[in-house]
Amino acid sequence: MQRRSLIQAASGLAALAAVAPLRAQSTAPIKIIVPFAPGAGSDAMARFIGSELGKTLGRQFVIDNRTGAGGAVGADLVAKSPPDGQTLLFIASPFTTVAATDGAPHYDPAQFAPVGIMGAGPLLFASHPSLPGNDLREAIAHIAKNPGKYNYGSAGNGSINHLVVELLKQRTGTSIVHIPYRGIAGATTDLIAGQIQLITGSVPALMPFIKDGKIKALALTSRGRAASVPGVPGMEELGFSDFDVNNYWGLMAPPGTPAAITNVLNAEINKLIAQPAVAARLRQDATEPTPMDGPAILAFLTADVARWRGLIKTANLNVI
Repeated sequence: MQRRSLIQAASGLAALAAVAPLRAQSTAPIKIIVPFAPGAGSDAMARFIGSELGKTLGRQFVIDNRTGAGGAVGADLVAKSPPDGQTLLFIASPFTTVAATDGAPHYDPAQFAPVGIMGAGPLLFASHPSLPGNDLREAIAHIAKNPGKYNYGSAGNGSINHLVVELLKQRTGTSIVHIPYRGIAGATTDLIAGQIQLITGSVPALMPFIKDGKIKALALTSRGRAASVPGVPGMEELGFSDFDVNNYWGLMAPPGTPAAITNVLNAEINKLIAQPAVAARLRQDATEPTPMDGPAILAFLTADVARWRGLIKTANLNVI
């Protein structure tokens, strides 16, 4: 009994030692590696979450943008960082779409230590006003009658913007030409100019152009509607059964990070996104707070990789 008590006490001290740096205001800032360009929607969300976590933990969180290879550059950097809770990776859908590809660079999301998922929400199908159709069902019906005539843009081969339209093509048998860009900003610019006719992007990124009448909102990629854009239909009501794609935002830690650290961060994130003001901020971007524990996060990411890997294989997609 005495030996067991000593072991438990030692374990408790080790856990406290691991967690202490998270709350010590005198230590260096906690770095969040964001594998997206400054100013992007994911970058803005990372900065918001970092700021809010800093308030609850009494620590400074700094953003370090490390772009490249669809997010794999940032992921590789965090994978090689010390597992001490001082470096975290901000993740979104590219974290799993890139992992689903067979070409280099390749990594397994399950190798990272799960920290938290802040929220998940749909992308938005949008078109140039010249494409006939008031919603996605009508637009796809027109495209189907004109195979190969229309183009859609994405943030690049293997991006979520690429795969979600390829999933739609697979489900509907529609022919529309893929034009990959080096990021979704260029594709959005060409959509407004009429150089391409269809795109998917985040709700906050596309809504300003929709409100200005420069592009049309056709549908959300989710099964149902979102409260922040009540006038945009979800996929189910348009007749696209079993179609439900959501982007997500979260944090991961380097492989081997002690559970004593990740559990503290996970608890703080789950408490944070339960706060009405934070939840309201997420919902502005059509994102629902999504509290998960570590095992649930890994299961969610593993399932997402499997879905996209299956699509890439069955549709024989070029994702390199």
